[in-house]
Amino acid sequence: MKVRSLPRPIAVGIERYLAFDDFEVEREFRDEDNHAAVGRARLTAILAIVLSLPFAVTDLLITQESAWLLVGIRVMAVVGFFALIAAAMWWKSAYRYVQWIACGATAFYAWWAVAGALATDAPREYSRTASTLLLLALVGITRVRFRPATVTTALTLPPVEYVLIARRDSWDAALLESLGLLTFGIVTLTVAFVLERSKRIAFLAQRELTAERKRSDDLLHNILPKSIAKRLRENPTAIAESADEATVLFADIVGFTQFSAELPPDEVVELLDLLFGKFDDLCEERGIEKVKTIGDAFMAVAGIPQHDPDHAASIVELAFDMQRAATAIAPLWPTDLMLRIGIASGPVVAGVIGRKRFAYDLWGDTVNTASRMESHGLPNRIQVSESTYELLKDRYAFGDAHQTDIKGKGTMRTYFLLGPEPF
Repeated sequence: MKVRSLPRPIAVGIERYLAFDDFEVEREFRDEDNHAAVGRARLTAILAIVLSLPFAVTDLLITQESAWLLVGIRVMAVVGFFALIAAAMWWKSAYRYVQWIACGATAFYAWWAVAGALATDAPREYSRTASTLLLLALVGITRVRFRPATVTTALTLPPVEYVLIARRDSWDAALLESLGLLTFGIVTLTVAFVLERSKRIAFLAQRELTAERKRSDDLLHNILPKSIAKRLRENPTAIAESADEATVLFADIVGFTQFSAELPPDEVVELLDLLFGKFDDLCEERGIEKVKTIGDAFMAVAGIPQHDPDHAASIVELAFDMQRAATAIAPLWPTDLMLRIGIASGPVVAGVIGRKRFAYDLWGDTVNTASRMESHGLPNRIQVSESTYELLKDRYAFGDAHQTDIKGKGTMRTYFLLGPEPF
């Protein structure tokens, strides 16, 4: 199965714009990043509440005339507002807006802290400490992307800078504090940039890993039944199983050896791929396991590895489908396209063999009988063993029984399947 190659962002796209050049990849990344940010935003809001409460005590100790006003502002801004933010993170659609909700909360708090600092006699360090700590948590814990972090920093630091200048002790101190605030802003944005770039690289690597896993799974499923492939991945040891009731089908193309000798190899392979590809599709549609192809022979089984109580009828219907498919493809065939099909029912043993190249195969007398039903059959006819006949004699039309000399088994009673309705 062909898997679409993964789009990669060009180097300039990552370095300058932090965006993938493929819109669908960009949308997928943002959606995944927003989902991951919900829990972190909830944690940031809760930490903001818990860690800010001790500052309410310092409000009472440090401030004097406006202590309770400052405490009220802190409680309203932090406890109340961030409690709403934490609650909003449980809203099922919050992930779509989590980046901007968290950024908006931080910017709002910065302006609220500035208003509180200007309205009370709180030290100017109050607004700077609270705003910078919250901005650090926004980038370091919530890990918002670079663009929202840039907008938040641009909205947060200027009002804090205004408080530092308005409540300055001296211009020298104000200059030093301003330089420190500017440095903090640059470091914050650098951290946001590096973290987002790392997230994008990790996202792309994980996406490629997932695609490679899917490729390997698809390849494994083309070789082995899905249930067997799953067991093999979970426990890479020898896998063997048996079924008391299963039905095996063999089919081959009449006169293929002579026909293949007269055509170029690529045309032979193309024609076989066309026919067997259709057979593969028919098996998948009916839930039948295609076992393998051997030259121009096709082998399938019903009843194993997936249980099928109506395994004989499933295989017979597949045989009819294969005949119809061959008829449809016949105009493209350079010679008369005729199938010879043999079917037998009974117990089988199945398993995975090989170390470097895995192969799922069947063994047992039922398999040998089905093969003989095909090799001793007639063109454009479906020959079944007596065991299959006994299972389906009341549901399908069969010809008279005839004795067939089967190599290694002696004379057997066999039947040609005539149609879907009994006579």
